[in-house]
Amino acid sequence: MIGRLLALIRKEALAIRNDKKSLFVVIVPPLIQVLMFSFAATLEIKHIDLAVFDQDGTHTSQELIQNLKGSAYIQKLVRVGNNHEISELINTQQVLAVLVIPNGFGKEVLNAKANVQLLLDGRRSNTAQIAEGYLSSIVQTFFLSKQPVTRAVTIQTRFFFNPNLSNFWWIVPNLFGSITMIVAMLLTALSIARERELGTFDQILVSPLRPFEILVGKLVPALLISMLESILILLFAIYLFGVPLMGSLTILYTGVIVFLFSISGIGLFISAISNTQQQAILGSFVFLLPSILLSGFATPIENMPSWLQPLTALTPLKYYLILIKGVFLKDISWEIAWTLIVPMFFLGIVFMSITMIFFRRRSR
Repeated sequence: MIGRLLALIRKEALAIRNDKKSLFVVIVPPLIQVLMFSFAATLEIKHIDLAVFDQDGTHTSQELIQNLKGSAYIQKLVRVGNNHEISELINTQQVLAVLVIPNGFGKEVLNAKANVQLLLDGRRSNTAQIAEGYLSSIVQTFFLSKQPVTRAVTIQTRFFFNPNLSNFWWIVPNLFGSITMIVAMLLTALSIARERELGTFDQILVSPLRPFEILVGKLVPALLISMLESILILLFAIYLFGVPLMGSLTILYTGVIVFLFSISGIGLFISAISNTQQQAILGSFVFLLPSILLSGFATPIENMPSWLQPLTALTPLKYYLILIKGVFLKDISWEIAWTLIVPMFFLGIVFMSITMIFFRRRSR
């Protein structure tokens, strides 16, 4: 059995190596995506286009405008003179926000009762909410600086696990998980479909190999290549983006192996029901997009509707991302790691069992 299995693994590895186009697609683009998405996928807002409608025209309002101009978050500040200009700028998305300083603002500041109006483009809801926080902070700081006696409470803020709120520390571990998943999925999804297209699948079926051995032979090379890809991404994360690795490499790669096993089970299932590589690729993306959305990659699971949250438990990427960020930033223990590794392993067993059933039916 071992000899037959090793021969099939060697054959599959050679098939992957000789399929230059597919190998290029699953190796090179993911590495490029790590570089691109690490800079592109950010929730930071550093370039706000702001318009100001100064109805007060006093020294105090001008001082506030200068404070806004000097902020690192403001890219462009435009002065407007009427409501029509405000509507035009927002409708054409030339500005994200408009600050309206009403008449009497200078006097109200001295009386500690000043009000301003902030108009934001709701079409860019997430960006608008973040910009509102930045602009409100600037206005509040300016207001407090004008009070003769400041009795405001000073809040000393400290951020655990990411003290500088570096975007790379958040996005790169997430990309480590999602891109590794894509590589493993595509490699396994193409494996059996490739055999059908080349006409060699029937030859494997009439060989002494049993269905379980065939699946294992398809699984192992994909796991090894995906592991290699994950090592390259790990090196990028540590040495290029400066993400700290606080935890154990043993915990990390135990999680990587179990996660790749669970994802490969899904990839082999897609491959088993696909007749062509094109069908396999399309089938992979039917799974990949919902998996990324339900994993908590971009939005917290707690913010999802209550009826949708239980479905996230069926997504191996959910546990994998928690594990990765825990190892990178928190130095989690084995006790915590097992609570994430075991569900991934269980899902992998379920997916492989379903794949075995469909593979046997398609092989008859």
